[in-house]
Amino acid sequence: MIHDFDNPFVFWTPVNNHQELKETLVPIIKKLSCSSDHTVTVDGSTTSYYHQQYNYFTAEMAEAFIWEPLEKMHDEKNIKKPRRYGLDALWWNNYEPGGRTKVHKHERSDWSGIYLLHLNEPNTTTFYSQYGESPNSGYMNQYKMMDQIHEGCVMIFPSFLQHCAESCSENRIVISYDIISEYDRSPLTITPP
Repeated sequence: MIHDFDNPFVFWTPVNNHQELKETLVPIIKKLSCSSDHTVTVDGSTTSYYHQQYNYFTAEMAEAFIWEPLEKMHDEKNIKKPRRYGLDALWWNNYEPGGRTKVHKHERSDWSGIYLLHLNEPNTTTFYSQYGESPNSGYMNQYKMMDQIHEGCVMIFPSFLQHCAESCSENRIVISYDIISEYDRSPLTITPP
């Protein structure tokens, strides 16, 4: 007999109003990429990860590339919706040619998202099976480059899923975020002996 656990997955969907979002945000991100007050540069990617204060993102923008796709994912995958979501982190990466992001996962959150805001070549975001640690058999040493997902789409995945962005040959801009889910819990009751 075999029991299969639910497998990790990558969900993707087009973002509503993508062209309008791109026309608004790309010039701002490119301008801020030149300012060391708002960014750091790692592996050929300028990022706002350590800044986290964004007066240029609106609630309508967040609705389009965070909340609507997250709701859609829960509906299509038939995952129990939490009582409330919390946005734990939000940042952008502006990759110059040759820029990349090393393999990593997001420790503190439940769901992570990558919105492909500006991309003129195949997507190099790659995901790795978290089970791939059997050195001799190679069993479940799986990875998937998401080259079929194009500009204007957002990818949402369980935050523990390891991923990277392979080197790009043209300028690439993504917006990433982490979500925490809050579920209703039964109150803790301890009955004395």
